[in-house]
Amino acid sequence: MQSQETNIYALFIDMVKYEQNFGAYWIYLALIKGYLQKNDRPERMYDVPFTDEDIAEIHRMDKEDLLGINRVKLYATQVDGNKYALYFARHPAEVQNLHYKRYEVWPKHLHSVYKQHKYTEVLLSHSEEWVYIFELKHQAKVLPVFLGVVEV
Repeated sequence: MQSQETNIYALFIDMVKYEQNFGAYWIYLALIKGYLQKNDRPERMYDVPFTDEDIAEIHRMDKEDLLGINRVKLYATQVDGNKYALYFARHPAEVQNLHYKRYEVWPKHLHSVYKQHKYTEVLLSHSEEWVYIFELKHQAKVLPVFLGVVEV
């Protein structure tokens, strides 16, 4: 995590950016409850006296995606044999429409594969650079977006 500032708020921003959900919600709840202040040193997050109920609340916020950390998903749909088209989108309906425009056929099955592959590296053919899927997600300017086809 590469923030120039070293305080709890900068750590929170980095955790959201790098999709470290549990840590982001941990800090968020600690700030709301007053256990932490924005300018506290990051190490102070380990001193938070959370109860089991607080931990359950963190899990609930994560499941509901309260902060919108995971609104954009990665979807895969089969195009031919063992080839799958990949898309970033907020909703499956967006993928269906974009896939139809591209292939003139409605996708039979859409698979949400972001959680399994957010730390998968892919080689960008135009730059010969390896990047993580979650980094590609942050580069998307317009959604939905077709990423390409992978063979599995």
